[in-house]
Amino acid sequence: MPLHKAYSPLLVILSVLIASAASYTALDLAGRVTAARGRERLSWLAGGSLAMGVGIWSMHFVGMLAFHLPVPIGYQLGRVLLSVLVAVAASALALVVVSRPRVGLSALAVGALCMGPAIAGMHYIGMAALNVPATMRFDFGLVVVSVGIAIVASFVGLTLAYRFRLDEGAGGFARRMASGLVMGLAIAGMHYTGMAAAQFTVPGRTGASVGGLLATRDLAIGVTLGALVILALGILGATVDRWMRRRALSVESKQQSQKLEAIGQLAGGIAHDFNNLLTAILGNAAFVLESTPPEDPRYEDVREIERAATRAAELTYQLLAFSRKQVLQPRSLDLNAALAQIMRMLTRLVGEHIEVTVLPEPALGRVQVDAAQLEQVIVNLVVNARDAMPDGGRLTIETQNVTLETGSTSQHIGSPPGAYVLIAFTDTGIGMDPTTQKRIFEPFFTTKERGKGTGLGLATVYGIVKQSGGSLSVYSEPSRGSTFKVYLPRVAEPVSATGEAAGPPVSTTGTGTVLIVEDEAAVRLLAMRSLQRRGYATLVARDGEEALRASEQHPGPIHLLLTDVVLPGTSGPKLAASLAATRPELQIIYMSGFTESAVMYHGVLDRGTEFIQKPFSPQALGLKVQEVLEKAAAGAR
Repeated sequence: MPLHKAYSPLLVILSVLIASAASYTALDLAGRVTAARGRERLSWLAGGSLAMGVGIWSMHFVGMLAFHLPVPIGYQLGRVLLSVLVAVAASALALVVVSRPRVGLSALAVGALCMGPAIAGMHYIGMAALNVPATMRFDFGLVVVSVGIAIVASFVGLTLAYRFRLDEGAGGFARRMASGLVMGLAIAGMHYTGMAAAQFTVPGRTGASVGGLLATRDLAIGVTLGALVILALGILGATVDRWMRRRALSVESKQQSQKLEAIGQLAGGIAHDFNNLLTAILGNAAFVLESTPPEDPRYEDVREIERAATRAAELTYQLLAFSRKQVLQPRSLDLNAALAQIMRMLTRLVGEHIEVTVLPEPALGRVQVDAAQLEQVIVNLVVNARDAMPDGGRLTIETQNVTLETGSTSQHIGSPPGAYVLIAFTDTGIGMDPTTQKRIFEPFFTTKERGKGTGLGLATVYGIVKQSGGSLSVYSEPSRGSTFKVYLPRVAEPVSATGEAAGPPVSTTGTGTVLIVEDEAAVRLLAMRSLQRRGYATLVARDGEEALRASEQHPGPIHLLLTDVVLPGTSGPKLAASLAATRPELQIIYMSGFTESAVMYHGVLDRGTEFIQKPFSPQALGLKVQEVLEKAAAGAR
């Protein structure tokens, strides 16, 4: 006859509790598997699969023990152990899927189609382990429903685990708890739907023992406690691992930041000295070109010298970008619009062998950046991705509004909590090992063949992003691709441009006396010759003392002081202040191998001060001097 099924309320509650705890543990351990590498990753994968599998199986077994029949119930131990193995295997599949660097909806769906039937299979293997003096049959419709619930629960679980795997924010614990409860109820729903599908018929009641593992309340409580202990150990291990990683990451980030800062200072110093040399090379090349007719065979030789020096100047600009000492003109930008415009230009650069997908967030916030520098960041990262996929692949570029909370900012060097706009570049290329990742932002470090890269592309990206107030994070594995994430501060209102450059004067000839103060002899000579050719009288000095003496000994007016910012024993601003005491009408132009924003940032110059950056051409210097003197004359009228 058909029997009415009954359940122990306490054991039903315990089974739901175990399901929720197992789901939370799955969400927590997914992040540990993702963060680990090599053997450590395999260890977390094995331990996580065991904890999750035992948790899911324990929920199922306690739910089975909660079920009562008016006859003795036992279990065949071999089939019980087989159901445990199926649960562990399904859990391992889940962790493998969600711990990949990039997982799409299709991959999550395939994982759910594999994992769901596996969990349902574990349930029905457990049902087959029942040893009762009764006939058991199943309602096919409810069986299908239970498998469907298992697949949906698996898809939801995989999606949540993938989304929250690296969620270290302040609200991460609460989000995992809520998600674990939802997943736990779904898994429990699958179990009890499967139980409802079973119908038992007993020909005659008997109280005789049926053999095997006898179902008792004590066994259910023991399994519950054992499962909770295993899950608690898993969560404790994940918590300790998270704390240790945060601490190690904080120390490593600080060391890496200090290392890059020191390299940046060195690179900036080298660029400053190199700019002095390039000023002399480009200036003298210009002099020779002025006096050499184009048909002269030497004309093209000098042009080649000029072109080589110009390319060298571009390298110094990249070094200055890395050391965060280049001029920026930030303005409020729509990153989606800027990205779309740049990508139209990059189509040929990327090549047809690479599939490029752009996924913009519709309501993306605005950022305050220099448009030209932002273009260089995007181009360099796209080119870096292209070079990582010589045989073709996929490049995905995404934009998102993100909010970095206190607990998550340790992943991003120098990023305070706040609202940011994220642009992420994910490729399917060759990837990088951890050792390479630690050095990718260093100038001149490259993994490309000799002659195929300067090693300044990512260094330039690093400097521009940092100077723009943003940060970078990198995730990569060998043979599995890389993801570069750029975080730029989000601004609420459009910000106007910093200013517009005035058009240069048409003529470069002028009159007046210019005092040139420069410790580098080649630059000093070039400036003197450039200005004398344009009609200016010049006085020259190597340092501040010589400049003061030259001013005292010169009986006539000195109209303009052209001085380097950094001088032996003093500085250009201090010298200008000393000369202003006796020559209040003196106009001043500063020059430096560093750039305007850098010297202003370090408090050397006030904003609005006239400045010319090295290397400069004779024509550019003449234009600058004429512009300043004409502006002064116009103000005096």
